[in-house]
Amino acid sequence: MRWFRKLIPWIVIAATVAAMIYLPDVDPERYTDFSSLFGTERRRQANAGFSVAVCRNGAIVYQGSFGKDGSGNPIARDSPMYLGPSSEILSGALLYSLSLKGSLSLDDDIRKHLPDLDMSKPRSLRDIVGLKENDAEIEGNPITILQVASHAIDLSERDLSAFRSRISGIEAGELNPEFFLLSRFSSEGAPRSRLAYRLLGTVMENAEGQSFSKLLESRLLIPLGMHGTTADPDSLQGIAIGSGLFFGLAFPYDSRVPVIAAPADGIVSTAEDIAKFLSYITAPPGKGIASLPPARVAKLYQPLSPTSSSGFGWRVESSGSDRRIYQGGSVEGFSSRVVIWPERNAGIAILSAQGGIIQSNIVLPLLSSAAESLLFSGSSPRLFAINRVLIILGISLLVYLVSLLFQTALSKSWAKNLLERRELGRGGLLNTFILARTLSGIAVRTLLLFAAPILVGVFLGIPRLGHHDLMTMEPGTYAAFIILACVGTMRNITRLVWLHRLTRG
Repeated sequence: MRWFRKLIPWIVIAATVAAMIYLPDVDPERYTDFSSLFGTERRRQANAGFSVAVCRNGAIVYQGSFGKDGSGNPIARDSPMYLGPSSEILSGALLYSLSLKGSLSLDDDIRKHLPDLDMSKPRSLRDIVGLKENDAEIEGNPITILQVASHAIDLSERDLSAFRSRISGIEAGELNPEFFLLSRFSSEGAPRSRLAYRLLGTVMENAEGQSFSKLLESRLLIPLGMHGTTADPDSLQGIAIGSGLFFGLAFPYDSRVPVIAAPADGIVSTAEDIAKFLSYITAPPGKGIASLPPARVAKLYQPLSPTSSSGFGWRVESSGSDRRIYQGGSVEGFSSRVVIWPERNAGIAILSAQGGIIQSNIVLPLLSSAAESLLFSGSSPRLFAINRVLIILGISLLVYLVSLLFQTALSKSWAKNLLERRELGRGGLLNTFILARTLSGIAVRTLLLFAAPILVGVFLGIPRLGHHDLMTMEPGTYAAFIILACVGTMRNITRLVWLHRLTRG
């Protein structure tokens, strides 16, 4: 009977896995229209809600909104949402526009436009930036705007603390989700600094003597009719409430990205507005806007240097005849994915009121790939149902939690059994092993609780992570980790306390 009780949690988990595997999937095997694709897959991918727009040949060919935001309000076609790292495509376009105007040159030393940059300690840029090419020298050479825009240099968050903020975006650095985990084990997969476009935002402000928000509005947003977009969220009504994911359940994130982070992560927009921008740059009209001439827009998504995979805010997949240019990522409560196919004059924008690595690095790339297939071949296969995996994980972790609580409640019996075996002279080595495992369980769980931000930061290549950052990245997973680690530690401590009390009589 005792062994059967121990098997109960495994039986429940096995039954859940079997049900998820063998439960018939009644959703369509292939999609032939965007509404069924996004409407069905939003549920299958456990996404709270998103808005999507597809453009081709200079016109928006599809636009739709699905699900709800963090407050439970339905997402509308004109619901503004934070772009997160996709903000860089608009900031990059503004930077390019100002370079065409002559307000700044891409070859300018960045210090020319950052006179307030504290250079007294350290006395040179050597300690706060480092060229990624090993054979390049910093001392005596300018650190150009082009180098910063192309992410050719590493930036020190410690020494550029004026540009840091509590909230920072997480860029989705891979075009295909299957490469995301593989890239974590490659030096080439290191994420780009979120400070780059924060620096460039200040550079643009100083070059023109206007705020970044006003510059963006006057040179891009108003001329292109993007009236639901702003770098000053306080000036816009009806911004959606973001949400986090907890094993298929969403909960609200009511936060605001600080102004200093706007050029990199904090621009607010709608899918329709982004589609207008994509239409303009993928199929430029004969007569466009003076601040971004149609004949020059292709430069936006060209690599900024022969060795770079970065355009003006874009990530360039290849330089072949059929390129995929993309950007995306997440910021607290929101995620986005923007992809263009310049040679096909097409693009897609997906803005989601749900943040996290799963959404920005897996779900939205899967959706954009499915939309690509549907747009160019007329149909798309059904995607793998991530919601089933989350159900399995959620139930498994719940069973484990209940098991830990049950074991905690029976700690006195555990201690009695251990003492009885010791008094009878049985299992001496086994008893020692049990005690060692109990003590090591406390030590390992405590260590993991404190070291988790460091370990995840090393894995993702993101320095100076805190517990708040991990909760933002994946609230469900990290909350479950904290709960299980704390309850497991409490169980072991309770067992040792009872053992000590019973030993003393």
